[in-house]
Amino acid sequence: MNEEIKEFLKQGICPNCKNKLAHKEGCIECEFCGWSMCEEA
Repeated sequence: MNEEIKEFLKQGICPNCKNKLAHKEGCIECEFCGWSMCEEA
């Protein structure tokens, strides 16, 4: 993961469409564009 994406995630912003991210079931998802990143257990 590059530094730009990490910075967006820290701010809770989707790196794809720049809308707000939501945490759902161990994943970070964008409800607007469908971008998702799940945390590995």
